[in-house]
Amino acid sequence: MFRRRWSGLPADPVFPADLSELGYFINEDDEIRSLENADYYFKYFLTKNERYNGRQRFAFNEAMSKIIHTRLNALNLVPLRLPLGTNPDQPHVPIRITPDLPKHSRVVLIIGEETQQFGVLAHRVLGGKGGITQGSVLNLVRALQSQPSSATDPSPPGIIIANPGELFWWPEGKRGLTPSERHDIPLASAVHYGRVYDKTKNGIPKNLNCGEHVECVFEEVVEKLVGRGAKVDVIAVGNSAEEVEGYLNDEGVWGRVGQKMGAMVVLGGFYHSGGFRCEGFRRFMQERARAYAIHQTPLDNPIAGSLGNPAAVGFTSFGCPAYSAGEANMTELMLIEAHDSVLKWLEKVALEGEAYKNEDVQIFGDDDGAIPEDMLHGWGEGGENGEENVEEVEVKVEAGEIPALQDVKVDGGNTPKKEVAATVSNESSPGSSQDSKVAAAEKEDEENVVLKVKDLKVTVEDEE
Repeated sequence: MFRRRWSGLPADPVFPADLSELGYFINEDDEIRSLENADYYFKYFLTKNERYNGRQRFAFNEAMSKIIHTRLNALNLVPLRLPLGTNPDQPHVPIRITPDLPKHSRVVLIIGEETQQFGVLAHRVLGGKGGITQGSVLNLVRALQSQPSSATDPSPPGIIIANPGELFWWPEGKRGLTPSERHDIPLASAVHYGRVYDKTKNGIPKNLNCGEHVECVFEEVVEKLVGRGAKVDVIAVGNSAEEVEGYLNDEGVWGRVGQKMGAMVVLGGFYHSGGFRCEGFRRFMQERARAYAIHQTPLDNPIAGSLGNPAAVGFTSFGCPAYSAGEANMTELMLIEAHDSVLKWLEKVALEGEAYKNEDVQIFGDDDGAIPEDMLHGWGEGGENGEENVEEVEVKVEAGEIPALQDVKVDGGNTPKKEVAATVSNESSPGSSQDSKVAAAEKEDEENVVLKVKDLKVTVEDEE
């Protein structure tokens, strides 16, 4: 009888949590490149074995985390363990704050996505084109440290960096892990399935999920450590933004922290304004908040007012003015793309103080119906200034033969086109092969129907 011993299972791969030992370096553009070939970024698919790839990624992320924490130390942001008073070897969530937080008249709270490591905005930028500073909160921190707190306080604002992603406590590593990292921790062998979540071992008190973490940050940091007369500006991304809005949308909570709220920016959240039940929070969102959404228009292009815009592409019922996030095509890239605009607006609100209110402008339609010129290329649109005269065609479904294709040219273009004008009939045209279609049509109601079709023009490239 054959049997396999535990010692016969393939060993779990081990990678060092050091950038150079993993075969990478940081170039002069702050990008991570391969030591073997400086033209290449981080390579995830090291082998065809997913376990090996995941373990390498785990070590790489740990190395990146060390670099981010080192740079945040240099920017004078100190670590703070939540819940307050927790020992280093006990389950906790590390965040970063300005050391003299109670002395600041303005504080900016940054809450990233619940799927990311602490301080990381997008790994695709962090380990690829763009680099460490651009792909993390380091860019935001440096920019904020050059802003004034208000018109009467030229000192930079205080900063709080929350950590909604690392909420899975890893007892052996004495640190929290993200939802994806937890599957790549060291195991007994390379073929073990992983570790089941145990609330008693892997849960962090008051921080079991993103919603609890948001509540913990507000109750133990904002309420206890931020100065009495200070204003708090919130930057929230993705699901974290929804948790922030859900927390603040409560009369009791708003009664405690509402007077501290200065402004808020929502990026990629989907909290519907129809669910606002706290009048103070609803008014705050309308007057002192803004949202950014993925949209085809350029950065900062307004796409909806506080009442939303049903005709716009995508969700717009934020309860505040909404703007395009520019070239960002996924949530994790939105703050990277729009961070200059976000910080500039927050500074404007801070300088104007209590007098600031959003303009009450409502937008209907998607970019006023305008289509960017570059989106028209390849669709046969030609002529002077990229425009073409398209007649309104009235099709009467009583005649209805398919006329022969006619060679035409688009105004201003040299490419031959063939225009197909289609009408449907209960009689087949001479010499055509539409008998089967006509027979089917004759079974339909023979009453004449007049259809008015606006801007119907089907063009087909001449294959000759």
